[in-house]
Amino acid sequence: MNVKLEVTNLITPITNTLKVINDEWKNLLDIGIYEYLQSQTEKYYFTNTFLHRNEKVRFRDIYYPITVKYNHLETKIEKLDELFDEYKNITLIGVAGSGKSTVVKHLFLSALEQNYKVPILIELRHLNDYKGNIKSLITEKILNSRIKPTKGILQRALKSGKFLFLLDGYDEIFSDKKQEVNSQIESFVDSYSQNNFVITTRPGSGIERFPRFHDFKVQSLSKDDVSKFIDKLVTNEERKKRILRIVEDPKNDNYSEYLNNPLLLSMFILAFESHPEIPSRKSSFYRNVFDTLYSKHDGITKNSFPREKLTKLQRDQFEKVLSTFSYLSLLEGRYAYTHEYLSDKLSVSRKSVPTECDVEDLIYDLRTSISVLLKDGFEYKFPHRSLQEYFTALFISKLPSNKKSKAYKNVLAILKESSSDYSFTFWNLCKELDEVAFTKNFLIPQLKSLQAKLKNKEKAPLIKAYFKIIEPRFLYRSFHPEEDKNLKIYRHASYNNSLMDFCKVYDYDDVWKFPLTSKCEAEILKLYPKEEKGKKSEQALSKFETEIHKNDKVIEILLNNGFDSLIESISNNLDSTIIELEKSIEFELNNIDELLER
Repeated sequence: MNVKLEVTNLITPITNTLKVINDEWKNLLDIGIYEYLQSQTEKYYFTNTFLHRNEKVRFRDIYYPITVKYNHLETKIEKLDELFDEYKNITLIGVAGSGKSTVVKHLFLSALEQNYKVPILIELRHLNDYKGNIKSLITEKILNSRIKPTKGILQRALKSGKFLFLLDGYDEIFSDKKQEVNSQIESFVDSYSQNNFVITTRPGSGIERFPRFHDFKVQSLSKDDVSKFIDKLVTNEERKKRILRIVEDPKNDNYSEYLNNPLLLSMFILAFESHPEIPSRKSSFYRNVFDTLYSKHDGITKNSFPREKLTKLQRDQFEKVLSTFSYLSLLEGRYAYTHEYLSDKLSVSRKSVPTECDVEDLIYDLRTSISVLLKDGFEYKFPHRSLQEYFTALFISKLPSNKKSKAYKNVLAILKESSSDYSFTFWNLCKELDEVAFTKNFLIPQLKSLQAKLKNKEKAPLIKAYFKIIEPRFLYRSFHPEEDKNLKIYRHASYNNSLMDFCKVYDYDDVWKFPLTSKCEAEILKLYPKEEKGKKSEQALSKFETEIHKNDKVIEILLNNGFDSLIESISNNLDSTIIELEKSIEFELNNIDELLER
């Protein structure tokens, strides 16, 4: 059976259901939705994976169901009607490589298979350089820029509640656009509230506890999951047994952090023949994977053979080109690349090696000979964003010592602009590959800049200075179904918050729960905007919650209840963290000096 026929058979039940509603739905199918479903379903029905880079495979043949959890509920999301009847809107939160985007593809196909609703998948990163809002992006995606009258039909269809909106990659939205995008999403959800919505993100992106959304967390693979994952994805029985023998060995229990992440487990499977040991560092996973990609045709069977490279570049030369390209593209916040963009940046990157090569040959090698880049529609991507982060960290680590400070400053600019990453993939890779320079040129100077903002301040000025750093807001709502409403000091994801969390400066839980633990909650709630005709003034409430650091009455209440003492302890912890990091650098440098003197 060919692809188009399989896809047509998959989408026919839901399109037939929609056709009988009314003539408008039939018209909308004819002018937009049917074509959208056909093209998008073809894209997700057959897919590339990290282990299947050179071929399209049926998604259902390789999908291992990921578990997600909300409070006491754990589910593999099998029956959509049961899930979405109970939890209408969902935030799907998971660290890098945990399988969020895979779950989104599962949801898209399941909506069709179960004749549930029309799935609309939007990659939110497109909003970074998009001139319109999320509503116009969705309209364009479905109608493919058709004539204006069709938009009116679509708006009426959206009101019917027949759609499942899958908004993928909230963490890839630049921070300077997040407030605007939040408002757009909230407005869109309000306007078309009969539909269901799913938003995916890495932890700490700021979308957690979004109004009307339930936070489902992607769970790590259990030991049983790891074995079943390998059983499903490795077809060669002998190879499967050898891999299972390694991962099920009790001596390797310490490496469960790596094996229970689907991406890292896939990397281990890919590189197993050449590197059967489980590395103790994540950077070693990526190095092993690149070794395998470079030297093997597919890295899966024992009979694999080296594929000819058109450019004739050697392994270390490809690595240099990829590292340079990754650094340049990450600085621009680009994770997917048009052919024009890829050609332009590779023209610069190839200058990092002495051998001349044609850019088109280089693209061919990266996509086909090595398969380190995948083509997805009209865009090229790394099999996973974390590979780009690995090569960027590698690029900086190999720079001359006197150039690293500049490189880290450049990276700092994009880290402040783009979404913060509380799974810290990139930061950890920098620390592993370049600990002394990363700590000296990046961590310590940035922590000192925060400390300078708190230094020589006390009482109300100290509280205000701290609030300017963490950019908090009040949230007054129930955070779990079984809880009463209570007031919390919530911080959105930001560069400063990521920095302090990465360096383990303090436990934010003390700040988060302060209104409750200090018993000043009721006093602060008296300042909340008064009800208007039985309802809160949403605009006044939002302004009150987001301008907490400017509200002198709130600051006074917090001060009277000892909040300044808590900030003083945080400031002291910051001092101690800086001193410990400086000592660790001094120790490393002294060791090097001692070795050189031998």
